[in-house]
Amino acid sequence: MTQVVGDDERSPRTLWVEERLRRYSAATTHRILKHRGRSLGMWVGCGFPKSGTNWLCELMGTSLGLPVPVDYQLPIMFKAVVHSHYSYDERMPSACYIRRDGRDVMTSFYFYWTRATQMGKNPRFSRGIQEIFDHLYGPRFDPADVRANMPKFIEYQMTVSPTTHGVTWHQHVRDWWDRPRVGHVTYEGLHEDPVGSMCKALADASGEEPDRELVELAVRRHDFSRSAGRSTGEEDRRSFRRKGAAGDWRNHFTREAGEVFDSFAGDALVDFGYAEDRTWWSDL
Repeated sequence: MTQVVGDDERSPRTLWVEERLRRYSAATTHRILKHRGRSLGMWVGCGFPKSGTNWLCELMGTSLGLPVPVDYQLPIMFKAVVHSHYSYDERMPSACYIRRDGRDVMTSFYFYWTRATQMGKNPRFSRGIQEIFDHLYGPRFDPADVRANMPKFIEYQMTVSPTTHGVTWHQHVRDWWDRPRVGHVTYEGLHEDPVGSMCKALADASGEEPDRELVELAVRRHDFSRSAGRSTGEEDRRSFRRKGAAGDWRNHFTREAGEVFDSFAGDALVDFGYAEDRTWWSDL
């Protein structure tokens, strides 16, 4: 039996081998970054998953004139921008880190997981996610009832199974906060002032002013409407680039979801500038 992926047909064995190669290559590349990354002129583009890390790396690649390897099955040991969700390590080369409102991160994660179960491109991953949903919601789980499902989903992400190396959204952001050789952007800032945000982040990371014309080219080339084929905010729940908008959490959070999120990351939300105080959820 084969697994259909787009117009391709690959056996489960082939998919398993490819996934193992990707994991091995990513782990080896991580070691190379820590020990040889600076001397090789490598860069790291990092963020908590579903924070816009792909977009950040695309902008970095064009701005710096460097390749951005995707789904690589051999380790990277050349001058390039490496996409990552790593924890911070002082041995790494220059890096840019993207921060996104954690409420939008949870919303984007929810849709990413439900999409995985429906499209089945990675059978093992899809089965694992489906088992989690069955455990959380029971056999009558309706993925379309986002508002009802969100409170339990947030609690799971914050307690049972943090997505990245056992680290939650707010822990990951704090880990990268105020580090040397790290430039920071926000997902929201890239929407409001992409050129200015990228120029500052690249300068902070390297100590040198970037070529502004290249940054402007990067912003035009990697605009959401060009990469997704639709306007920012226009939703396609079957696409990896679902909506490309900031603040979508307001459409999917109930007061209960807000209370749950606040109980885990309320202080961080205020510290990172996404809420004035911890009463934000009372308006939901």
